[in-house]
This record gives sequence, structure tokens and C-alpha cells, in this order.
Amino acid sequence: MPLVFDDRQLLAPGIQDATLEEIDRHFARFQKTDKRIKLFDSLRAFLGEVARAFIGCQVIIDGSFVMPCVDEPGDIDLILVLPADIDLSGDFKPHQYNLVSARRVKTEFKFDCRTVNAGSAAEQEWIEFFSQVDVKWCRQFGLPADSKKGLVRVLP
Repeated sequence: MPLVFDDRQLLAPGIQDATLEEIDRHFARFQKTDKRIKLFDSLRAFLGEVARAFIGCQVIIDGSFVMPCVDEPGDIDLILVLPADIDLSGDFKPHQYNLVSARRVKTEFKFDCRTVNAGSAAEQEWIEFFSQVDVKWCRQFGLPADSKKGLVRVLP
């Protein structure tokens, strides 16, 4: 199913599924600068690393990157959803740790990443948080302060 946008050109509320190709088509286009293209290239690299490191995890994308009205998003916000049975405080192999550590993801890929277990309260809390349109964008685009937007779950 194609991504659905509302009359404000924001993703309709909720989590929408999209392939990497759909994300490229909707969000990785030149807009004043090549910032979106560079962010997408980093996203593609991150997703490749995630695919090699974990079985069954999901990546949910948020932030100004999924708001086509923002010409130059600063970064991409992500929720890395690991299977419910993975202990987030447990030992990870180095290549896995580099993907679950918010600090490492920020350094390596320039993303803000939150790692949660599937079905956890933390997952729901971060989804609710990231569904809110940042106040600075509400001011800039004349949106109500309590505006909501959708998120994108990357399909394998």
C-alpha cells in the first residue's frame, strides 16, 4: 500500500509500511541541497548493517526526514525495534552493539536512535513521542502545537 499523506502533506497518523525504494522516492530527493540524498545513503548503510546483525528486528523512521515540507532535515530519527526476547542490557557482539548504542549510531550514521523491544511499553512511548510534530516545525509551517504525523516502518 502506498504511503498516505494528509492535507498538510504530513504522513497520515500511525505507522505506515514502506520499502526502501518507496522511502527513496518520497523522501530522498534534492530540495535546495543534497542533504536528503546524503541522509538516505546513510540510512541505506545503516539498514544493511541492521540486516546483517539482527534477525527479525524492525526499523521505524521519524523526524523531519519524513516531512517532505522540510527542505534540509538535520538527521533521521529512528526506533530500532528488537525482538521481545532480546535482553537490551545483555552482551552484544561489537557489530551489534554499534547499532543499539545511541551514541555510536549518532557518531557513525548521524541518526538519533532509540532501541526498544517489540511490544514493550518503551516502544509505545517512543512511537507516541515521535508521532508529535516538533514545535519548531509547527511554528514554521503554521501547524497547531499538538499536530501529529505518521511514522514509516521499513519493510525488508
